[in-house]
Amino acid sequence: MKRKEDRPISKHTLNLYAGQLDKLQELHPRLGAAKVIRTLIEDHIRSVAEGAAQRFEPIPEANVELKEIL
Repeated sequence: MKRKEDRPISKHTLNLYAGQLDKLQELHPRLGAAKVIRTLIEDHIRSVAEGAAQRFEPIPEANVELKEIL
């Protein structure tokens, strides 16, 4: 049974090794292979973004008003 997602979904072609999609479906029959793949990708994107945020310090905001510069 398809479940409604909380965000819009767009369709893409994904090349996997033979048997991978079937194995994911077998491992997660209620959730479904497509949902597992979306979750893996989302977790990876979040992990990379958090790692980048830790490597780079945010630029502090200048506490100067425009009229002070002019």
